[in-house]
Amino acid sequence: MTLHIVSKSPYSSKALADCLGAFAEGDALLLIEDGIYALSGRMPESIAASPVYCLQADAEARGLPIPEKIEAIDDARWVELCTQHNPIVSWFK
Repeated sequence: MTLHIVSKSPYSSKALADCLGAFAEGDALLLIEDGIYALSGRMPESIAASPVYCLQADAEARGLPIPEKIEAIDDARWVELCTQHNPIVSWFK
C-alpha cells in the first residue's frame, strides 16, 4: 500500500498524471501544496474508489472547496498516513 503525495499543480506539471499511471489497488493519494489544484477539475473519476486525501490548510490557502469524496486532513493525520503506508512516493516533477 503506497502513499502517493502530489505537490505540483496538474496545470503546470505531469506529476499527477505520472502518479495515477503508477497507482495500484490499495494505494492512497495525498494532495498537498499546489497539487491541491487537482480539486478544481483535474481529478479523474477513476481514482474516486481509492482513498484520496488533501491537506486542508493548503486547500484553504488557495480558496478551493474540498469535494465530498476527498478527505481533508491536518498535519497530524498526514503523519498517521505515513506510518500506515509503505512505501511513500512524492511526485513533484
